[in-house]
Amino acid sequence: MAYGNRQNRIQQPFLPSSTVVLPIPQNYSILRGKVIVTGTITIAGGTTNGTVQGEGGPINLIKRIRIIGNAAPGSSFPNGWLVDVSGRALLRYAQVSSRFGTFFGEQSGSVLGSGAAGTYNIYLAIPIYFADDTLRPDVSCALYAAPWAYQSLQAQILTGGSTDCFAGTDRVWTYNLQVQWDDDRIDVAPPQNCVALVQEDHVIPIGAANTRLFDPALPADGAFVRWHILAEQNQPAYALSDALLNRITLAGPTFFFDEFAQDIRQDMYDGEWINPSANAAGSYLIDFAEGVLQNSNPAAGIQSQISVNNPSGAFLDQLRLYTRRIFNVSWTPPS
Repeated sequence: MAYGNRQNRIQQPFLPSSTVVLPIPQNYSILRGKVIVTGTITIAGGTTNGTVQGEGGPINLIKRIRIIGNAAPGSSFPNGWLVDVSGRALLRYAQVSSRFGTFFGEQSGSVLGSGAAGTYNIYLAIPIYFADDTLRPDVSCALYAAPWAYQSLQAQILTGGSTDCFAGTDRVWTYNLQVQWDDDRIDVAPPQNCVALVQEDHVIPIGAANTRLFDPALPADGAFVRWHILAEQNQPAYALSDALLNRITLAGPTFFFDEFAQDIRQDMYDGEWINPSANAAGSYLIDFAEGVLQNSNPAAGIQSQISVNNPSGAFLDQLRLYTRRIFNVSWTPPS
């Protein structure tokens, strides 16, 4: 049995509208990381709560999480951003991958009183899944944190503030919060021919209703394991909505995909990715691998065509595309 190691490893004070850097200790293989925001927020003064943006508070206090790897000399593991994903996309992916098909944000359900004055205790954990329970073996995509793979690893957490949670608020927020890094590891090295996982998300603006919307930011390297699309309606609220996406058509050297939004949603129910009693509006998961990494589809040469509506007006609606890609790696264990 492999040696397991689960630990809340490091913390730094939360600073609004800033970047908090957490060095990630090196050893073993990381199965899952968590960025945690915990403590109290006091909201006082002013007269206007503001309008909820996206997930609202406290989730929008974490705008983006980046995991940066500095590969060791001679290492063939990828350099640079291994994770570059919004907090919203990571939490919504957790719903369709590992949380019983149910979404939850702050542990106690706090939404900071929708911006009302008060003092709020929060514990918000945003998971980053490297290992994947749906793959055989599930540790295939674990982040190998050994020093001969990476000289250093760090998490960069881009933070938000009051108006990122509630547009138009004039209240004063006082933060007594810590940002923490927690992860689960096992003492298992990957095989010498293995894969490295890269996660990112980006926005596809919708300028008008279009049956052939093109995504110029679609990654063109590695091989796609999964896509998770969030349909976000009406800036600045960006509420998740089924009113935007109609159909997705994809063609690549090893696959062809052509389904309507309702087909994708049904696949999510059939695959038990989503709880039928849960609110799945605006959430669309496409699983390329079907449990086997060899089924992942090369990103190079993929032609995409997305049919969308634009009910809110030009560039007030958007799609957020979260992708999981693998890269082949060959390495030699140190002697």
